[in-house]
Amino acid sequence: LLSLTHTRAQRAFGLACRFRRNLCSSTERAALAARLASQPEELDALIRALPSDTRRNACLSWAVGELEDEFARADTNADGVLTWGEFRKWSTNVLSASAERETVAAPATPDQLRILFRTTMLPYIGFGCTDNALMVIMGDAIDGSIGVMLGLSTLAAAALGNAFSNGTGMLLHGFIERFATSLGLADPRLTLQQRMSKDVKNVKAAAGFCGVVTGCIIGMAPLLFLKRGQRPDEAEAEPTEK
Repeated sequence: LLSLTHTRAQRAFGLACRFRRNLCSSTERAALAARLASQPEELDALIRALPSDTRRNACLSWAVGELEDEFARADTNADGVLTWGEFRKWSTNVLSASAERETVAAPATPDQLRILFRTTMLPYIGFGCTDNALMVIMGDAIDGSIGVMLGLSTLAAAALGNAFSNGTGMLLHGFIERFATSLGLADPRLTLQQRMSKDVKNVKAAAGFCGVVTGCIIGMAPLLFLKRGQRPDEAEAEPTEK
């Protein structure tokens, strides 16, 4: 609300007064909207002072109106269906226009980058841990069972275990992401320009790498509990000493 233009301020105030139109005329509302546009802190105070139901209806109406306008701009052929090509073209135009208006975009702060690193790294720790732990467990199980029956090498058993762990990881990735989100980590609150910056991309790549490596190291824990010994076929192949 603090960054509303004159037109948006007028629309927001008009929607807020939808159920109170008898309090002021359209001219008075327009004058007050101009005043609020020049003093956004008063607009914020006005919106906060409204009853909760009126405030919710006003804000939702404004948001829906804005979305309808943006949809109409994106739907270039006006067929009521927004295709991927139309959406991509619209988003590119919006970003280009924003870049022209903001010649010098504020870079992400060190605090934002630290928060981004933590929030990005956590799910990757879960992915790496799940993948490596399942690979170790299943590789050992295959190596000591069907690996012996089929004459598979230890590396072949490990490869089959990795295939199983990757498939299971695909099934669990949604749960891992929801669990990471449920922890309530802080949001870095990055703007579109900041998300496209090189620093943010580098931090996300580094967080993903560190998260996967850390998760894979943690996923090696099953090795502490697996029985150490030879495979039955290897034990039989060794010559007995006289």
